[in-house]
Amino acid sequence: MLGICTQKCFLTILLVFFTLIFTLRASAMIHIAAAENIYGEVAQELGGPHVQVISIINSPTQDPHLFTVSPSIAKAIILANIVIYNGADYDPWMNSMLAIENKEPRIIINVAELIHVKPGANPHIWYSPSTMPIFATTLVNKLIELDPHHQQYYQNQLNHFMQSYQVILDTVRKLKIRYQNTPVIATEPVFGYMANSIGLIMHSEGYQISTMNDIPPTITQIREFEDALQQHSVRLLIFNTQVINPLSERMKNLAIMEKIPILGVSEMIPPQMTYIQWIKNELNDLEMQLEKND
Repeated sequence: MLGICTQKCFLTILLVFFTLIFTLRASAMIHIAAAENIYGEVAQELGGPHVQVISIINSPTQDPHLFTVSPSIAKAIILANIVIYNGADYDPWMNSMLAIENKEPRIIINVAELIHVKPGANPHIWYSPSTMPIFATTLVNKLIELDPHHQQYYQNQLNHFMQSYQVILDTVRKLKIRYQNTPVIATEPVFGYMANSIGLIMHSEGYQISTMNDIPPTITQIREFEDALQQHSVRLLIFNTQVINPLSERMKNLAIMEKIPILGVSEMIPPQMTYIQWIKNELNDLEMQLEKND
């Protein structure tokens, strides 16, 4: 009798043990480290309670070009199941982080590679309307790969995201009908992909690339930029709210003096806002500024 009881007890304990293991695996959170909150916010939307996301650069007041890695950030990247970064030389510090040996296998998503943007091109790819749907689909496939138990949840979240994202595509289409071929100018190419999608004609791109790469614009580039404002060859000045330098401030003040509307855009999502809300707000602001010249 004792032997039968012991066997039954052992089988019961074994059953409880495997049930516990299965439950823990099913409820285990996937750790995601996103270099920028642009991707971290979308990752949180798609993963919901099944993911834990850390966004490394996460403030619209933070200059991403001056970012340095801390030990806590390095640890978060090393321990992550999924690492997401922009690529295209926007976050070069990630290269050294990803070179650190990791005992556990991890999934690495380079968003620029997903959309075939190479190093040296404009890295502000989150302003391209086609980027986020591709990224979101890729991420959900990876989440399902790591956590097939919640496949239906991830798929539902992706469907909801795509439906919500339609407002961005519709707004871009509407703005293109109304403002295609409108001449504009910018201090940096932050908004470049979105401007192209709407069909805006961008002036002084050489000046913008120099500023983006921390290279002083040439005298010719500066003169061309000032002429565009003073001669009213452009209807809007777009500037980066996260990067402040004397020359950009000078151009912004010149635009104000010439009564040319200005539009500030950022490189990171403001607090308490989703990616879709942020982009929609910026498109609304763009429309409002362009309307001033109608």
